[in-house]
Amino acid sequence: MDKKEFNNFFRPYSRNVDNAQGVGFWKLSDSIIMELIGKYLRGHVDKKSVILDAGGGTGRWAINMSRKFPSRFIVYDLSEDMLNQAAKNVARVRLQNRIGLVRGNLTDMKLIKSNSIDFVTSIYNPISFVDNPRKAFREIFRILKRGGQALIMGQGYHNAIASKMNNYAAPAKEIHELGKTAFVKWAQQVPKLKVFSRESLSADMSSAGFRIAGSYGVPVFSQPGMEDFDPLNIKRSKVSKALDNPVFFKEALKLEMKHNGDPDIVNRGVNIFIVGKKQ
Repeated sequence: MDKKEFNNFFRPYSRNVDNAQGVGFWKLSDSIIMELIGKYLRGHVDKKSVILDAGGGTGRWAINMSRKFPSRFIVYDLSEDMLNQAAKNVARVRLQNRIGLVRGNLTDMKLIKSNSIDFVTSIYNPISFVDNPRKAFREIFRILKRGGQALIMGQGYHNAIASKMNNYAAPAKEIHELGKTAFVKWAQQVPKLKVFSRESLSADMSSAGFRIAGSYGVPVFSQPGMEDFDPLNIKRSKVSKALDNPVFFKEALKLEMKHNGDPDIVNRGVNIFIVGKKQ
């Protein structure tokens, strides 16, 4: 991805992305992600622990995690626009003493010392934007302490095919190329993104030295409507409206968490969530 394409996407994206947390489908996804983060971090981090959010963007997830875990955080991102917004967000909640910001590429994390990080999170698919995912995983493996874990999300390959067929009625040529290359183009303003199966994301992490400790689909049952990708986060899909009902939301979350780690179901996921451990 060239620099101009990168900046043209993330400059406007940085202004509105945090508003998505008010949309039903994304609220459900966020809740699933936080449940999974809690499963692996709870009881394993303290005030001395350092959690690096790889591709952490506007700092939203570092801020969210800081409310549940006493650790220190590093928001690591390549986009200057995203980090500028992160600085504002962190200052607004007065967490400058716990959340640091570092600008850099995931494939060359030279500003982060080897064996210095306790956990790495990477939420909502920064790895899908990376030109060389395996190189990024080698860097993540390098900076983690022995026994540390990386919680990584990538866009789902099988869901991308289903979505292009059912929601977009994409041309046969586009579907063929997606199936062959595992790259998807969602919209004109969105860069071409790498998509992953449970197997391919696990293989990429394993090649860097990780032992795979878990795999999940996020979500596996709930599917976003076209409205849920509104850049201004104003429109609402049918499913997002349904998820505004707390009873429906609670049941949906319960079923997602019951089944999203089943090996036969993970690849249904809109996103694939893999946990790797550095032994």
